[in-house]
This record gives sequence, structure tokens and C-alpha cells, in this order.
Amino acid sequence: MTRNQSIGATCMSWWCRNIAGEAAAARRSRAQLRRAAGVTPALCLSATHDLNRRLIEAGHDLRPRRDGPDRLALIAVALAHIAKDSPDSAAKRFGRPKGERPTLSGIRFNALIRAKEPGQLLRPLVRSLRLVDGNVNVAKLATDLYWWNDKARTDWCFDYHGAADAKPTSSEKESA
Repeated sequence: MTRNQSIGATCMSWWCRNIAGEAAAARRSRAQLRRAAGVTPALCLSATHDLNRRLIEAGHDLRPRRDGPDRLALIAVALAHIAKDSPDSAAKRFGRPKGERPTLSGIRFNALIRAKEPGQLLRPLVRSLRLVDGNVNVAKLATDLYWWNDKARTDWCFDYHGAADAKPTSSEKESA
């Protein structure tokens, strides 16, 4: 593990090894994390602590953050519900494919976006991931959940509504 590896790359590596594989240990970790009904059950699992160790080694320590343990559990449980890595972000998969009805209703999407705390986000996110058969971009989801701030939620809104081209660029945000 290299220091300063991106959050997405770190979580993708963990997902490939601990969740996506067909070895007995990966199947067990995947099943345990999928059954975790909240933060505390997820924090009781060794796979969650392996993710934490990997994030620390890569320079993305969640421990100093007030919501660090909750955020760690959220990332581990969410990634356990991803069956296949996709090029599309979760919000894009939830949203409107070329004018069609969205996979995730606007009301449920708004509930996701309004959730600011990891504990509030866990259950609705897991339900939403099931609707898209766990087929989302692993690295992007992990990075978004690591930060889950106004910028991440804004990006999700643009992706969900199929308006990614209208998304403000970082240079536009800095000049505003």
C-alpha cells in the first residue's frame, strides 16, 4: 500500500480483495457486511477494520473526524452491496437514462441527498444500490461517501438528473 494513494483506489483494492472475490473469506465478509444493520454491527467485523487500516496507510485516516467510525462503516457496508464495478456513478445509475423514468424515485433520491450524517444515509443507500443490482462505480462511490459533503451531494444531483455537462467545474466554483 502506498502512501497518498487515492481514496477510490484504496477502497477499490479492498473491495477486489475482500468483497468481490469468490474465495470463502470474501464471500463471508460480503455476507457479514450485507447483514450489518447499522454502524455498530459493521464495526464488529474484521473486514471493516481491514478497510480502515488500508485507508490509514494510504494517508486517509478517518479517526480524527467526529463521524469517522460511522463513515467507515457506511463505506464498508455500501461497498459490500456492489456486485459489479461499473463506469457509471451511483447517482447516474439511480437517475434518468435519456429521458426515461429514473430507477430511483425523486422522493427517494431527495432523501439520500438530504442525509448529512452517515447513519442517516446507510439504509436508504443500501436500498438504492439494490435497485441497480449493485452495479455502480466502486471508486467513485467510496470517494463520495468518504467526503459526503455539499460538493458530493451537488455532483450527485447533476448526475441523477442527467445534467453532468452542466455541472460546475472546479475553476468555476473557485471564481464564484
